[in-house]
Amino acid sequence: MSKLDEAVKRLDGAADGLEASLAAALARGGSSELLVAELEVSKRDYAALAATTDEVSAKLDTAIGRLKFVLDA
Repeated sequence: MSKLDEAVKRLDGAADGLEASLAAALARGGSSELLVAELEVSKRDYAALAATTDEVSAKLDTAIGRLKFVLDA
């Protein structure tokens, strides 16, 4: 598994952990408005990071392809 795949897996795990924490905090009687707001911020951050990860992955694939082409020539 590549480092990029591992990072995406950790990011997914972190998002799952946040959702589980929200559920636990709500079960304990936490402020749902504050927790929901924090979760929404985290989801936006996650989406931005996921988009960046996809962009970096595509650029790395292109660079690797170019390097293979040059090395094979």
